[in-house]
Amino acid sequence: MTQKFDFDEWAELYQRDPAAFEARRKAVLALELAKAGPALAANAKAVLGRLEEQVAGKDDAERIRTSMVWMAASMRQLAGKMQELGKATSQFDRAFTQR
Repeated sequence: MTQKFDFDEWAELYQRDPAAFEARRKAVLALELAKAGPALAANAKAVLGRLEEQVAGKDDAERIRTSMVWMAASMRQLAGKMQELGKATSQFDRAFTQR
């Protein structure tokens, strides 16, 4: 069973012991990546590694800003793929209903 995310608990850990917070964050990310399966996990791990490199050494505000930029780019990419899927299914539907 998945434990419910407790923001206050994480925030308190970050304030009290940043190294423990970072270790826990990395452990949770590793577990979530493992759930994706080998094919997806490898790509996700590579993307996460690039993001981690880009935010390394930056203050919290800059880390948040950079993460938000990456998230917005990912959402635009996902939206584009959804539009492609919508077009493909529309074409299929048209071809299928014309028969």
